[in-house]
Order: sequence, then C-alpha cells, then structure tokens
Amino acid sequence: MQRIAIVGSGHLAHALWGGWRRNPDPQRTFVLVARSDAHRDLWDSTEWGSMVSYDPAAIRGSAMVVLAVKPKDAQETVARIAPYLDGAVLVSPVAGWTIAQFRELAVQGPLVRIMPNVCAAIGASTTLAVFDRVSDQERQAVEALLNDCGSLTVVEESLINPYTALVGSGPAYIFLLLEALIEGGRQLGTDVDRTRELVSSMVEGAARLARDRSQDTLSEWIKQVASPGGTTEASLAVLNQAGWPALLREAVVAASQRAVQLGKPT
Repeated sequence: MQRIAIVGSGHLAHALWGGWRRNPDPQRTFVLVARSDAHRDLWDSTEWGSMVSYDPAAIRGSAMVVLAVKPKDAQETVARIAPYLDGAVLVSPVAGWTIAQFRELAVQGPLVRIMPNVCAAIGASTTLAVFDRVSDQERQAVEALLNDCGSLTVVEESLINPYTALVGSGPAYIFLLLEALIEGGRQLGTDVDRTRELVSSMVEGAARLARDRSQDTLSEWIKQVASPGGTTEASLAVLNQAGWPALLREAVVAASQRAVQLGKPT
C-alpha cells in the first residue's frame, strides 16, 4: 500500500486530488494535512474518503509528500514537516522554489519539483517535472501519480519558471479569452450557456490542430482562417491595433519574472 500525503488544502491541492480520485488506485491511500480551515469548503468529507489532519506528524510513513502550499508559506511548512519525512519523496509544485533552496532547508531526500495546472481536476493538466536524488522505483511511482492528472514532461530546472508562465498560469489566459468571447456573444444576443459550450469546443479544436499539425506554422493557420476582407480579418485588425499579441507576450514574461521573485526570501 502506498501512502501519499498532501500538505496544503488550497485550490491547487484540490485540483490535484480531483485528478487522483477520478481513477482510484486501491494501492494508494491519501492523507490531507491542512495548515488551516480556510479552504474547508473545498473538501467535502463525502468525497475525500481519507484522513484529514492539521498535525504535520500525520505525514509519517508516507511514500510521497506533495507540498501544495503558497511560496510565502513554504519555508515555515518545510520546517514543520521535515522531522516526519522519513525518506519520503517530496513533490513540490511551489512556484519559484528551486531544488537548491529545499536543499538549503536540509531536505536531503528524494525531491521532485513540478508545475501542474488546475486542469489536473479533470485529468488534463500539462505538468512539468524535475527529478533530484530519486531512485528508478520512486520515479516510476511519481510519474504514475502525475500521469493520473494529465500529461507529464520532464524538463531542465532552468525552464521551470518560463513554463510556469506558459502552462501553469496558462489556463487563466484561456479562461480570460473564453470569458471575453462569451460576453461578446451575449452582446450579440446569443445564449450564454450555449456560447460557452461552443467556444470551449472551438478552443479545444484549435489547440488540437496546433498540436497535431505542428509542421504548419500558426501564422499559416491564421491566414487560412482570415480571408481578405472577411470577418476574421476585421476582428484581428481590432486585436492588433490594441496590441493584444504584444500584451500577451509581456504578460508571459511578467509571470515568469514573478516566479523568480517568489523563490527569493523576503
């Protein structure tokens, strides 16, 4: 039996749990170690089906400990749980926190730095990972756990912050786009619920096309959609005039820079 502890009870922790409970593994048991009851409403006791504790000692005996806390709380939380790690693999989705920083806090055991996103809740996260001092067996167990939340890609640690800005924060960019499209449709008289379903499917289809036809540039696809003098050309003219592409690029850079700042001691 594999015991897994989730430390932290916020939105990311709940999203990861959503992915893991979609396909329950009878060989896994979970314990949630909450720092407070601030997010109690997220954790319906009828869906948790495992142990909830406010005592960090509850992680003792776990094979993996997922540190799903905010960057500002990471140092204090690590200090509280360190005596009970007992060689467990520490899995950290803490934005900005490097492997070296955890080592400076005397975390000497196996460590995996990850960056998932909230799409883990439906098993659709794009998750990045960096492994350090992890055995082959431990790595297989971590990969199996993370694959239950979506796709997993191993990257160099130097790329974690840039990819945090792209795929960690990325769902928010898509939600913002969807929200704007739905509101635009509402102003044109369309049904909000139907529009949400239609534009969500449209974004999913466009994303699949971009991924599956990677031999074609995205600019080529834009040209195929934007016929001269047509509707798409009219909409793109508004977006380009407003500097939308440049603003999005600046937003990604700002998110990456913020990830670096979050890893620095205050």
